[in-house]
Amino acid sequence: MMKFLIIDTSGADSFVCLWDQKTYKIKLLPSLKQSQTLLPSVQELLKGQTIDFIAVGTGPGSFTGTRVGVMTAKTLTFALKIPLIPFCSLKIYTPNKEGPFIVFSDAKSSGTFALEGIRTSQTAFFNKPYLKKGKESLSKKLNLPFLGKYLLEKFIESDRNFSPEVQICYLKKP
Repeated sequence: MMKFLIIDTSGADSFVCLWDQKTYKIKLLPSLKQSQTLLPSVQELLKGQTIDFIAVGTGPGSFTGTRVGVMTAKTLTFALKIPLIPFCSLKIYTPNKEGPFIVFSDAKSSGTFALEGIRTSQTAFFNKPYLKKGKESLSKKLNLPFLGKYLLEKFIESDRNFSPEVQICYLKKP
């Protein structure tokens, strides 16, 4: 049975999650304290367990927060000699309802980060995230069951080969 760690420190809903196909354990990280709380949370979740890979949210979101998560994930995967899967942080808000959707995250004074997609009964298809002027109603419901299943499928489809390169998603004003 595959176990993996999901790390996302790009925004207000920062978390680390141990996922094992049937259950998951999550530790929410306090905003603006990810650098102090991320590694102790990882240590608490793992407690000697072996994981197959780490998935990391690459933004869009907080510049510093995103870098904290990405560098921690890269360091852990290098030390453990396991693959790293990057993902768009907005995918955590993917709804369960089938059909087209848009999820939003706060871009502070720049407006709102947005991700459009289409949800099917089995998966979802996503467009590229973008920066939208003005404020929208923010997505608030984390969908860890969907994200875990989605990341596991991506890992299996990839033949478990990933580049150590991770592109952080920084969206700029249009």
